[in-house]
Amino acid sequence: MKYDTLIFDMDGVVIDSEILFDNADTEFFRRHGAVYNREEVALLLTGMHLREGTALLKEKYNFQNDVDDLTAERQSMLEQEYLTHLRYITGFENFHARVVATGLKTCIATSSNDHLLGLARKRLELEKKFGEHIYKASDVGNVSKPNPAIYLFAAEKMGTDPSKCFVVEDAPKGIQAAKNAGMFCIGITTTFAKDRLNNADIVVDSYDEVDLSKILEQ
Repeated sequence: MKYDTLIFDMDGVVIDSEILFDNADTEFFRRHGAVYNREEVALLLTGMHLREGTALLKEKYNFQNDVDDLTAERQSMLEQEYLTHLRYITGFENFHARVVATGLKTCIATSSNDHLLGLARKRLELEKKFGEHIYKASDVGNVSKPNPAIYLFAAEKMGTDPSKCFVVEDAPKGIQAAKNAGMFCIGITTTFAKDRLNNADIVVDSYDEVDLSKILEQ
């Protein structure tokens, strides 16, 4: 096979968390006297570490509080959403089972902060699917995508050359990170429309559309 490791982004790819960010940030913006524009904010933040993204929000919308305080506020609101509403992306579990059946290695490479990742790991028991192969922003100094650091780190930990890895991503910055790492990338439209994901090698609307055999035989 041309590839031997499939790397999954987490938010919007493994876990259905983007709606939870929408819910939390709608309230966060309201509290700070602003109106949440999903398309604008999602494009700005998706793929970024929570604190770095919050710093961008503070600058763009002139929020008055300290960045650390704003980050803590967003994290607290997201925590409540995660604890009550978090679930897997539709079709992910069946797709992951198909991937494992081919003999491919799998892992997660996420820009999520440690706290939210910990909640996801506990609620959905991610280790049952990925073992210890869950790599996160803090492993690479909290560098956010489109920097390829998290994908290169994951490849190294999996013992796989980057050219033999392929990635599933839902966001433009994540796709660019995968391409910057020299990896084939599947874009999935769980968060953005197809025209936002045109840097991916292929774009699908659901996991059912992914033709694994075609990808592996390239």
